[in-house]
Amino acid sequence: MHLTFDQHLFSQSGLDSGSLTLLGSIVHSFHEPGEYRGSVHKVGGGQAVFYISVDKNSSAAQVNIDLAALREYAGTGDQHCCDKRADNHFTVNPKGYVVFHVSRGSGGFDVHVRRAVEDQKERVFNSQQLEAGDIFSAVIIRPGLYSVVNQLERAKAELTVTYPEIDKVAYRPPAPERIQVSSKGFEPARVELKPGQGLVFDVKVSARIVIDLIKPDDGPTHDRKTPPRGWSKHALPEIKL
Repeated sequence: MHLTFDQHLFSQSGLDSGSLTLLGSIVHSFHEPGEYRGSVHKVGGGQAVFYISVDKNSSAAQVNIDLAALREYAGTGDQHCCDKRADNHFTVNPKGYVVFHVSRGSGGFDVHVRRAVEDQKERVFNSQQLEAGDIFSAVIIRPGLYSVVNQLERAKAELTVTYPEIDKVAYRPPAPERIQVSSKGFEPARVELKPGQGLVFDVKVSARIVIDLIKPDDGPTHDRKTPPRGWSKHALPEIKL
């Protein structure tokens, strides 16, 4: 999955797996075949509905669900929020993955999925409470010191994003780093990244991962009016499953 930056990225310094923005995405696998009904929520707004068919005969190993696009369409009033349409119905193999992401805008979305025809109160997936097997992928742009907290397990980690060195060639972020989220906490508990470098959390226990900026690092030339060369546009890293 490749997404490009927009202006909202530069006003976002923190991340929350339970409130997705352009900077984060969640990967979940629905192992049981069947029909699922999902809803996308945002604080202060309504909801958008989508459907997932988990089909053993499907050749789709991965399906990407853009939460921003679903909410925008639901907000037009052209269709009822709960109608099943081609643009809100997805199909994936039980051995495949569903990637929830935000392509544009300020974000702040959470996702809930349940069986389409069974107990409507029983949720199969809740992005505000990730479970074992889920993946949270994050991209940190602004250099500085960050705290990383699993709000459901009280585990903590420390993240440092270094200031980029100005070179003759355009800057390209390195490959993503991975962190295990287990009953022991975050492993490793201290991580150092380059700006724009991805960070992939492999979830083993219940988790809501929140990343907050503690101390920004604006570098030796923080008063310059133009960003470092090569910062104008990058793609979010592809998640290797």
